[in-house]
Amino acid sequence: HLCEGLSSKALHQQMQPRSVALAVTLLAATIGPASAFCSTAARQPAWHAAGGVWRACAASSPQRALSGMYMKLEEGSKGAEEGSGDRLAAKRAFVEAALAGPKNGVGCSAEQRAEIEGKLNALCALNPTKEPAYALLRPPFPYFDGTYGLIYTNTTGGSSGKLGPVVLDVTQTFEGIRDIDQMGFSRRGIFSNGGSLGPLQTSLRARCEAKTGSKLNIVFEEMFLSLFGVQVMAKKFDINGKGTKGSWDLRYVDEDLKVIRTNAGNVLALQKTSPLGGESYMDKQKRLGSQPY
Repeated sequence: HLCEGLSSKALHQQMQPRSVALAVTLLAATIGPASAFCSTAARQPAWHAAGGVWRACAASSPQRALSGMYMKLEEGSKGAEEGSGDRLAAKRAFVEAALAGPKNGVGCSAEQRAEIEGKLNALCALNPTKEPAYALLRPPFPYFDGTYGLIYTNTTGGSSGKLGPVVLDVTQTFEGIRDIDQMGFSRRGIFSNGGSLGPLQTSLRARCEAKTGSKLNIVFEEMFLSLFGVQVMAKKFDINGKGTKGSWDLRYVDEDLKVIRTNAGNVLALQKTSPLGGESYMDKQKRLGSQPY
């Protein structure tokens, strides 16, 4: 089951040999626009036929190691905040539980999931950021800039990074903004969701716009696939097509952790990691001497 508007036939025509085309097609399917919002019941691909491909390509995951490295929990940065001690303790408890479980939460037992989500709900009740959707798009983007790695989700669909017998590293990277209003706030943020498996990488670019203080409207615009660092496919989506639009409810936001609930009911927790490519959007703009917003 491929994402809307993306056919395996088209990919096969663009890429050779056929084995590489198959691998890239299946990788694309994991984070197609539909998989960001749809329930898993509508997606039941027969991954087992390609199990040997994934086992051969799978490498040790740097993302999980980075998540452990970046468990800095802002001690001192929000020390004056009322109730910050309880919040930081709740945050630590959730992150440690998530990282102790299976990668990205895929394959959790019922007991593990109940424990992790209990701690997640306790943390979300202590969200320190008022109107997080507006805060996310407010320069200089302290809650958006950089790269965030998925550490937990309750879905086993494409958003989880599950691809056959392996689980991909899943990232979300801020790429900039569009449209500044008269008050100096950005109307739309641009980000990309990425997945990687050995030499295969996919990036799904989207725009987000604040709908309310806690909700974002999401529109997926285009997908890129690369092999060994070389782009092999670019696909623009019909923004009015099925599965390209949705919304996210921001349940928790601070400077290094975000918890999102999609309109399909999927929960994703993402923790800040080192920026892809070595520098964030804001760092790059400063280095180039460009006006970032």
